[in-house]
Amino acid sequence: MRILVIRRDNIGDLVCTTPLLAALRRRYPSAHLAALVNSYNAGVLAGNPDIDAVHVYTKLKHREHSLLATLAARLRLLSTLRRQEFDHVILAKSGFDRHGRALARRLRPKNIVGFAPGEAIGEDLHEVEIVMKLGAALDVNGPPGPLRVYPERTRVEHWKSRLPAGERSWVAVHISARVPGRIWPVENFVSLIQRLESGVILLWSPGSADDPRHPGDDARAAQIATACGPGVKLVPAKTESLEDLSAMLSLCRGFIGPDGGAMHLAAGLGLPVVAFFENLAAKKRHWHPWQVPYELVCPEGEDIAQVRVDQVLRAWRRLQAQ
Repeated sequence: MRILVIRRDNIGDLVCTTPLLAALRRRYPSAHLAALVNSYNAGVLAGNPDIDAVHVYTKLKHREHSLLATLAARLRLLSTLRRQEFDHVILAKSGFDRHGRALARRLRPKNIVGFAPGEAIGEDLHEVEIVMKLGAALDVNGPPGPLRVYPERTRVEHWKSRLPAGERSWVAVHISARVPGRIWPVENFVSLIQRLESGVILLWSPGSADDPRHPGDDARAAQIATACGPGVKLVPAKTESLEDLSAMLSLCRGFIGPDGGAMHLAAGLGLPVVAFFENLAAKKRHWHPWQVPYELVCPEGEDIAQVRVDQVLRAWRRLQAQ
């Protein structure tokens, strides 16, 4: 059997698909199981033992080459996938995926699995549980397992060698958020880091804030590192890839940061999580850290900037007490 799972969304979306991939592998250990992802989220599946092949295309907004070259590469990829004659293509999205369906039809598989337009999929379910429902069409049932990412050992050792000797306990503090309303102020991060009773690894999306393809937080990270001062056990870690981010997270014992891809990567490594979330019940149900100890800190209003430093500290200490 040849199965292709398509997940074209963001980092966290793909991390939340790993329980389905693991369940497909358990049910069909001899199948050829492949994934079609984009260049932005592909690092999530690096080293994943459940996948035989990862096929990557570049979204136009992320392209590094000309429009013509990017489209030509995409056509070559589609031709390659069509020749592989997949039995099943799964549109791993928690809702109707019109673009994914059009893409799957071009591959001419025997069967396409996905949600229909307007199909009721469960408002009270997590993203993991909804995506897992798609497995039923291939006789893959049962509750979904944990998220899983697999840091490369050599990368882990590389980052471990850059940590100061003597400090054995590190907390990852991630400052970046793709959505403007999820950004926590620099001064709040400085106050939090100064009051945490452990070493802190500072993580962020690399690059400049005005990069149209991948806006980054180099400037904010530099501000935080400078303001914290020399007396704080702080290691700024500019991770240029998802593989490096996963490796660095694997060296930590907990994660503090906004809802987003890094938060889900941390959950995929089994870390306890304190996450900044909008105060929306549906959002918290659908995207909370999956199957790890967690605390969600929410503002009284709509803006994450309203979350207080003492709220975050209390949440972290409750997790430590567990």
